Formats: sequence, C-alpha cells, structure tokens
Amino acid sequence: MNSRKRLAIIAIATSALVMSTTPAFANQSLNGSGATFALPLIDACKADFTKDKGHTVNYPGGGSGKGRTDFSSNLVDFAGSDAPYSSGAPANLIYAPVYAAPIAVMYNLPTVKETIYLSPATVAKIFSGYITNWDAKEIAADNERVVKTPIFETKKVTTTNKGKKVTKSVPVLDKNGKAKIKSYSTKTVNIDLPKQQITVWYRTDSSGTSENFTKFLKEANAANPDTRIWPKTQNGVFSNATPNNISTFFNFQGASGSAAVAAGVASKVGSITYSEVSFAIANKLPSAFIQNANGEFVAPDAAGTSIFLGGGTINDNGTVSVDFAKKIPGAYPLGTTSYGLAYSSGKDAAKQKAVAEWFTYILEQCPTKYPEKGFAQITGPLATKAKEQIAKIK
Repeated sequence: MNSRKRLAIIAIATSALVMSTTPAFANQSLNGSGATFALPLIDACKADFTKDKGHTVNYPGGGSGKGRTDFSSNLVDFAGSDAPYSSGAPANLIYAPVYAAPIAVMYNLPTVKETIYLSPATVAKIFSGYITNWDAKEIAADNERVVKTPIFETKKVTTTNKGKKVTKSVPVLDKNGKAKIKSYSTKTVNIDLPKQQITVWYRTDSSGTSENFTKFLKEANAANPDTRIWPKTQNGVFSNATPNNISTFFNFQGASGSAAVAAGVASKVGSITYSEVSFAIANKLPSAFIQNANGEFVAPDAAGTSIFLGGGTINDNGTVSVDFAKKIPGAYPLGTTSYGLAYSSGKDAAKQKAVAEWFTYILEQCPTKYPEKGFAQITGPLATKAKEQIAKIK
C-alpha cells in the first residue's frame, strides 16, 4: 500500500473516531442576569455544574427588574426574577420555579446577645419610618412576652463538595415538599433593646425581593386598625411602596442589590434591612424571628419557608401565589419562590439544552449541596411543576 493510500485511510478512521466520541452539543457558556436573591446559591454551585456538565454560567445579578428587561430584550440566555412580569412579558417566556428561600430581616445590634422577635406591624412601622429608635415601645412589646417557635425534624445527608464528601443536616420534607414539625418551644423572653437610632437600608433598584417584602407588609397588616402602617400595594421599587416620603427621612439609606444593603447594615450599628438570608450569614448579622399569621415566631430558614410556600397556589404558568395573611402552622411568613426565566422557542438548540440542564441542576442538587446558603429544597408538587416547565425549554 503506497503512502498516499495509507494517509487517506488514517484520515477516514480518525474522522470516524471524532464523530463517534464528540457530543451532540459542545460545552456552552451561559449568560444570565437578574435577581441578586439567587446569587449566593448560583455562586456556590456553578463550579459544580461546570465540573459535572461542562457548561459555564455567568450571572452577575443586577436585580429582578434588570433581569426581566434583559430577558425581554434577548440579551441573555436565561434570567432570574423573584416576581413575575406585571406587564410586557415575552410570548415565548417560561417560568421555572427553581429557587426558594426566606427573606430575612437582619440587623446590627452588637450589645443584644439574643435573637430578637418582631411582629409584622412592628416591621412595617420600622420600614415606613414611624419607629426610629430600637427602644420604641412596639419593639419592646415584641420582646417582652411569651413566644412560641416551631422545631423541625432534620436528617443527615452526605454530598460531594469540591471533591470531598461532606455531611450536613437538612429538614425532613413530606410528600408535598413541606418540612415536618417535630415540636414547639414556648418560652418567656425579656430582651432589653438599646437606646439606639435605627438606620433603615433599602433597595433602590427594581427588585423582586422588595416587591415580595412590600407585599408582605401590605397583606400581613391588612386587618390592622392603624391604617397608616402600610396602605400602599407592593412595588419592585421600595420607595414607591412606602406610606411616607422616605427621601426626606435622615435615617433611611438606599443601595442597589442585596449584597450592598446587607453590607451597609454590617457597617453601621443600629441598622436594619431585608434581604435573602445568605447575605445575613455572609455578613455575620443576626436575623429576627418573624411572627406569622398563626401567632408563632419563626426563624428565616429553609424549613419554615417550605411550609409557607406549601400553603400557596401553583399556577398553570409555573408561578406561585402566596397569601401572607394565611394561618399556616410552622410557616416563616416571608418565604418566597424565585424563578428562572427561559425561552420556549427561537433560540439556539445547544444553548437551550444547557439552560434546561442548569435549571434542573439548581432545582435538584444545589440546595442540598449548600444548605448553609438558606435555600429550601423544592420537592413535591412544586418540583413536579418546575420539571414540567423546564421540559418546555426547546
């Protein structure tokens, strides 16, 4: 056989080998934007996703409003939003409920060694400017009383984290995806709050976290006879929902994004804000127990969040409607679902397949891999709905 024939045979054989071993779709680089609420889990888990699936994820955040705008403008492969579109949603939009976590009310009071307790009315008065000092009578009343808190069942799970097996405790969930209550703790608290001015940090960007927080303040206080507390409906821009013009209040400080408001609280004694609980953990800030409609005070954790969201309604489009005034035993009343936004059509097939894999990874693996980030593992009917939505990404 002459050399030219041998080279031809080798070339054909090599080509056949490449065709048989190359995957249908090469590894993808996915670009997204949106809710800073999702950032802690994404930042923790995206390296695992790259290792397991080969795709990379770029997600700088920017807020839910930016995510929806970028998605509508076809600037990203996927987006994140803590709230659905109120108008102007693209026709090829898919909501995938892949994130769930509590919104924590975090604060900076180094002289107070116990975790404080706050009712919805007190939270509303603080964030509307009616309460300006930590020794106010309303805060004192919340922290000089008998409090009832749920204790949840937990179990040990072992996962692989950066090549090492790690065992952690996670809530035990029932078939509907709700944490199981083991018992209740009832105790009398008598916490002294300092004579300290309150500095309120709030989001200035268009934020799904702000929209959910202001919805809670409106609905949880709807039956309160003091109609001043929170008369306006929810809004993604916090200052548009407040009953007072907070731009004239010396003790209100705005910043863009969850990380910024949490860092602001950490920088100034007496401060308070609302944000995903992972930002409180990252800044070593305590988070208040919040009173639910059932009269219980619940910590901002994955267990109470799963119970609260389990009391909501799963809509046909994948969104979840919750009732902040509903009496749900064991519920943390500031839990929220956050959505991955994807396109149903009109996009590159390889990108779409990678987006579906990313959403599935977030849904099924990331909360268990990183329970310390505070995200609830979505199971039961909501997980089934999320998978149905992800399957529509074509």
